[in-house]
Amino acid sequence: MDAPKIIRKKLREMESEINVATWFVDETKTEGGRMSPFGREVLQAAKRAGLKQSQIAKFLKITPGAVSQHYAK
Repeated sequence: MDAPKIIRKKLREMESEINVATWFVDETKTEGGRMSPFGREVLQAAKRAGLKQSQIAKFLKITPGAVSQHYAK
């Protein structure tokens, strides 16, 4: 396989991964921007897995303060 074909294939794979990640993060919030029930479950799972609040905030694209509020529950 030549280089342009390999590059196009990898770009398609990356685009697919980005779409999945974007969908996942979008599902963690309601249309009003609050945490959805799914988002709260994701946050609690991340907490149980030992992720830092700052890591969770960055991944879910929310403020560290919002993570802190849900983290305490």
